[in-house]
Amino acid sequence: MLNGLWWLPSLIVFGSAAVAVILAVRLMRAKQRQRGIDPVSTLRAIEQSAGAELVRADDLLREAEDEAEFARAQFGDSAAAELQRAVTRGRAHLREAFELHQQLHDAVPDSESQRRRWSERIVELCGLITEEVSGQTSNLDRMRALERSAPEQLAELEIAVAAAEAQVPDAEATLDRLSETYAPGTYAGVEGAVTTASQSLAAARTSLDASRARVASNEPATADIERASGHLLKARHALESVDRTASGLDSASAELATSVAQTRRAVSEATARRDQAPLPESADEISRALDVVTATIALVTDRRQLPDPLARLDELRDAVSRLDAALASARSMEQRIENAREALRGALFSARSHLDVAGGFIEDNRGRVGADARTRLAEAQRQLALAEAADDPVEALDTARRASRLAQDADALARYDAGPRTAPLKR
Repeated sequence: MLNGLWWLPSLIVFGSAAVAVILAVRLMRAKQRQRGIDPVSTLRAIEQSAGAELVRADDLLREAEDEAEFARAQFGDSAAAELQRAVTRGRAHLREAFELHQQLHDAVPDSESQRRRWSERIVELCGLITEEVSGQTSNLDRMRALERSAPEQLAELEIAVAAAEAQVPDAEATLDRLSETYAPGTYAGVEGAVTTASQSLAAARTSLDASRARVASNEPATADIERASGHLLKARHALESVDRTASGLDSASAELATSVAQTRRAVSEATARRDQAPLPESADEISRALDVVTATIALVTDRRQLPDPLARLDELRDAVSRLDAALASARSMEQRIENAREALRGALFSARSHLDVAGGFIEDNRGRVGADARTRLAEAQRQLALAEAADDPVEALDTARRASRLAQDADALARYDAGPRTAPLKR
């Protein structure tokens, strides 16, 4: 008898498990109802939302197809291409959504989790359709707005182009002054800037003429207006690069004169320290450094050749650094800190100048400069910030010099990336 009821324990186990599941489901739904949540109503709301979104997406795609035809007639095939691609993608999403909606309403019974998952997927697909199509129709709305304001834009561009053309003679005069004042290598990067600006402004004029003709004949002028704006921006950048280079060289020249005066005072102090040095070895080391500094002063103040003020500043800083090292064993910490504080101003200026040169070149050649140059520039900027924030003048001086070297490396790497026409300047 017992052998014939071998299945009874299994029945009891599985039956108990089934009862537990049913009770758990009922308990969960009871808790949801206590919180004001009806699972059936929630699912029904999701399904209703899915249906509404499906209708809305279908209507949106039909309207977008008409919009693409209008755009093609108004702006040409290229303007309507992106919207047409969005419509094509949207149709694929819509087919999937309709298939899921069909599964919700066919004769095959579905579980609650399936119906919820499919409804949520329909809402997601319709959201993708709306996002893509609306983005493209917004672009077309922007183009139409530009077309409506084309006469005003043309007037503004005319004024801006004329103002830029008026700056060209000043830029030419600035380049002439640079050629008479500084070594050729110092402004080599902007020698062709006036030519670039003139060519860009001529191109802007051509685009403006085309825009004006299109506006007069009620044809789309947005593309020509945007081309004119692009040419104007390029011309402005070229003209600004001339002013930026001239300002940097003039500042470096003024700083060089200040640094030479400071270095001469440092030479007098170092000579006195040498004469008071208790050890002959220290006196000899200071003497050798003084010889280098004296020769460097003569070199950087030589008026027989056009100067590179930034390069001369660097040479003078190097000579002063050597003198500082020689004096280290003979001067007290207080004197060393004082000298470092005095030298820090020039070192910070040198670092900022190199950063300006490298940063300006990288900005003007962003499409051609790689990661290494940008990384060196970022590290130089970080080191300069540390130097400016340092409390210890000696530490700040070392950090500022490190920032200067990194900025020079960034400039050299950037010019290498940009090509042979912008190779690092010879000093």
